[in-house]
Amino acid sequence: MLRLLPAAIGVIAGFVLIAAPACSQSVEERRAVCPQGYEALSENAAEAAIEAFRTCLRSRQYDWPVEAELRLRLGSAHLALGEGREALIAFNQIFALIEDQGGDVDNPLLRRNRAVAYLQLDRPRDAIEDLEIAALGEPSDAFTRMLMGSAYMDLDRPAEAAEAFDAAIRMEPDAAGGWIGRSAAFVELGMTGRAVEDAEEAVALSPDDADALNALCWALVKDGRANRGLDICEAAAAADPDSGAIVHSLAAALEQVGETARARDLYARAYDLDPDNDTIAEDYARTRP
Repeated sequence: MLRLLPAAIGVIAGFVLIAAPACSQSVEERRAVCPQGYEALSENAAEAAIEAFRTCLRSRQYDWPVEAELRLRLGSAHLALGEGREALIAFNQIFALIEDQGGDVDNPLLRRNRAVAYLQLDRPRDAIEDLEIAALGEPSDAFTRMLMGSAYMDLDRPAEAAEAFDAAIRMEPDAAGGWIGRSAAFVELGMTGRAVEDAEEAVALSPDDADALNALCWALVKDGRANRGLDICEAAAAADPDSGAIVHSLAAALEQVGETARARDLYARAYDLDPDNDTIAEDYARTRP
């Protein structure tokens, strides 16, 4: 099975999407306000960044744009750790600050970051509301479209997901993520041949990426061609052996080619890794001895 916007959803949101919502200071001036926090962010040290920004926020009162900037960085660091609840609190505090000052609550970056928090909390409907506003403000932003596609998939709306991923591909055709996402949407729409084609494009762009390999593995399984994809499925599992979704894809491929004993073991392994996933749980229960 496919996983969309996996761990990268936090990492990307945490360290790429961050930007000042209303602060006119230069980068150097902003860094001087809380240098330990910015240094930790530059080193992708999310836990250290959280502690540093909390310390800075407790130490004194700031003008509201500076406080909003610090809270944005704090929330983004929480996203990088998959701490959607804490991130959402930080982002909502920023919205409250902006509303109190009569600022622009429809800032695309803030909306997009908060949408990531909603997605981490399995609240795709709330994410869609923020993402629609973000897309109006930044219509050429591919990552917003990626997030929209992921949210629509969570809502079992694959046709709309395919449209969102298609927009992301048009904006950034050399990024594998859009092809992976549209492949997943095509699978759900029963367009498995198209799903294979998109997944092949993703692998051509990122041949060592576990999610690209898994997208092709899963598309081939769903297209009834697991015999062709077995090596690809093995490569995906080798690249990320602790992903329940990827291990499940390999199990499904093995079952389709008749290697039922190993498939059963891997369904059990996938369930151990991700027991809350309904598809994995169903296949584990179905194949238990």
